[in-house]
Amino acid sequence: RVLMIGAHPDDEDTSLLASLSRRFGAETAYLALTRGEGGQNLIGPELWEGLGIIRTGELETARRLDGGRQFFTRAFDFGYSKRAEEALTFWPREELLHDVVWVVRSFRPHVIVSVFRGEPSDGHGQHQAAGIMAREVFEAAGDPSRFPEQMDRGVEAGAPVKMYRVSWRRPSEATTLIETGSYDRLLGRSDYQLAMESRSSHRSQDMGAPRPMGPRASGLSLMAARTGSPEDMGLLAGIDTTLVGAAHGLPTDEGTTPRVHEEAYRDALADAWDRFGGPDPFAVVEPLQAALHHLYAAEGASGRADAEWRTVLDRKIEVARRALLSAAGVVIDVRAEDDLVTPGQVVRVNVQVWNGGPRTLQSAVGALSVPAGWAVEEVTTEGVAPDGSVGPGTLGTWAYDVIIPPDADLSSLYFLREEREGPWYRWPDDSALWGLPRDPPPVEGHFRATFTTPHGGLDVEGEEAWSFVGVNPARGEYRRPVLVVPELSVGTTPGGMIWPQGSSSPRSITVSVRSEGKGTKRGHVALTAPVGWTVSPQRYDVELDAEGSERSFAFEVHPGSGVAPGQHAFQAVVVDEKGKRFEEGYAVIDYEHIERSTLYAPARSEVSVFPVEVADELRVGYVMGTGDDGPAVIRQLGAHVDLLDAEVVRGGDFSSYDVVVVGVRAYETREDLRAANGQLLDYAREGGTVLVQYQQYVFSRGNFAPYPVDMSRPARRVADQTAEVTVLDSEAPVFTTPNAISRDDFQGWVQERGLYFMGEWD
Repeated sequence: RVLMIGAHPDDEDTSLLASLSRRFGAETAYLALTRGEGGQNLIGPELWEGLGIIRTGELETARRLDGGRQFFTRAFDFGYSKRAEEALTFWPREELLHDVVWVVRSFRPHVIVSVFRGEPSDGHGQHQAAGIMAREVFEAAGDPSRFPEQMDRGVEAGAPVKMYRVSWRRPSEATTLIETGSYDRLLGRSDYQLAMESRSSHRSQDMGAPRPMGPRASGLSLMAARTGSPEDMGLLAGIDTTLVGAAHGLPTDEGTTPRVHEEAYRDALADAWDRFGGPDPFAVVEPLQAALHHLYAAEGASGRADAEWRTVLDRKIEVARRALLSAAGVVIDVRAEDDLVTPGQVVRVNVQVWNGGPRTLQSAVGALSVPAGWAVEEVTTEGVAPDGSVGPGTLGTWAYDVIIPPDADLSSLYFLREEREGPWYRWPDDSALWGLPRDPPPVEGHFRATFTTPHGGLDVEGEEAWSFVGVNPARGEYRRPVLVVPELSVGTTPGGMIWPQGSSSPRSITVSVRSEGKGTKRGHVALTAPVGWTVSPQRYDVELDAEGSERSFAFEVHPGSGVAPGQHAFQAVVVDEKGKRFEEGYAVIDYEHIERSTLYAPARSEVSVFPVEVADELRVGYVMGTGDDGPAVIRQLGAHVDLLDAEVVRGGDFSSYDVVVVGVRAYETREDLRAANGQLLDYAREGGTVLVQYQQYVFSRGNFAPYPVDMSRPARRVADQTAEVTVLDSEAPVFTTPNAISRDDFQGWVQERGLYFMGEWD
């Protein structure tokens, strides 16, 4: 087992993970300290927690390809940091080590691979922190005096045997090379090519990668070893990775029988391999049955086995069961008839088992496991013979009604259920969830049947999470996880608003109410105003007559004469006819390359009041980039804003606008803008104002600025959010007219003071 440790999604060496998993047969995992919440989003508007959900899903997708597992700590990515000391100030150092130790004790790796050195040469302060944690956990995980309370939660202290560091930046220091570019005849490509497909899962980070053919290698540098022979630099040298070696921890009076079955298991696997790829695709079933039989027998005879033997044996049984069902042509599917379900709802769920092989499945049973408080009622069974068998080529179906209780938990990711403590998530008491990408599905279908073997009957099992399967007329069948959502959800538009102080004109806040419950929903909706404001009307009656129906209600808000600068919050609330209150809404974060998830937020509009003047009839043309709220905010200031589409931009006539604003990373995402850049510069030369928000390297490389500029790599940035901002020339018109700008206006720039600064200017 090999655990790689880094700081963020995309830090991992995916080609190394793919080779270790797919070619070496190692169990691999990647521990990212964070979920990448402080980065940028190329594919949508989500930032912070929403971006963390996307990048968590991208890591899961990557691991499904390269064959590894995925873990996290409670650390929240607060943005770029230049020093490890800063990162370990935001993240409690001992608590961070606690989480890393927990993952190591849970996964029990023989080898740790650190992506970073834990030194300033790593660049990002969070990278440095990851390197420091990797060094410290190598010593701490095996020390029972460190975090002893973890042992009460089912893990055991265990020290990794070796520790390596990825030698990307210093290839000459590599002590061992792992070939990743050799052709795999089963995959039809190399591990490296597979890894580049995995790498391309990081779409939100603009990580699409080519898949070149030919030799490749990942270099590793040995940092520490407990093998007694550190001069042998092979990755697994000095580590007993055999099943025989795992059995060494068995007590001597209990080890004989497990070892007999262990040898028989290995013989059965050799037989299966000899038969694999022959004319009969089902020829491997019999030796796999024998292999699984001996694993079960070894498990039953293991008695007081240590953690290593239990870990290995449990994993072998899991893999052998999957292999046997696959070889036998048995397919399990669990389909719910609704994708968004609500507390109190009854939903039909079908456990389907397709016996695609030539052997009869005896005593077949399909069942469901559900959370405590949920109920299951069997409805019908089809395709199953009276004696409980499922014949060759037959589809057996067990239909159940699942009754979801009115107080059922909603589908909210476990690390988001409580408010963060600064850049630090709060985990629930259930330690089974700690470090996982997400909660396991609440409903699983289970299948059990008996195979007839030379050793007698052999029970085999399989499980599958429930999901919804639908059909898109244009693209065909699709599959979605089933989510439990509230009967009524509430949202406000806009969620944030700026308000020039002294402006007395009323504005509108729209409250949307959506029903996901069955039947007609009635109640009323109101918008609660902060002190000094009034809202009209006081409330609306609500009636939603179908699942998925939605209505919007406009409330007019008026500031009083004494409304002071600062933050003012309006809260929307719906009360149904039973008196139940609903005060939050949710967004479904749903992209085709990741598992969809929900993100909940209070139905609240935050209004920022501050003194500002904007010229009358100011006309702004806005070229949207990767997505931001700029147009809405400028409109709230009182200006007229047009979003400029590709046709207008390519036309190059900007003369009707006083200002053209270029959105974040627009030069990277807008081909029309790059093509029309000459006309945009002509507009500026003729007296128009062009405001370009921050861009990345495409801007400087493409010579899109009016005069030569250069952006060094890595680009310059001011990462300390407490760094003092100094106005060099306070009398310059840009700082005085029409609005005075001082250091106070930079308060609240909490991720970074600035990034992607130019390194050289004309």
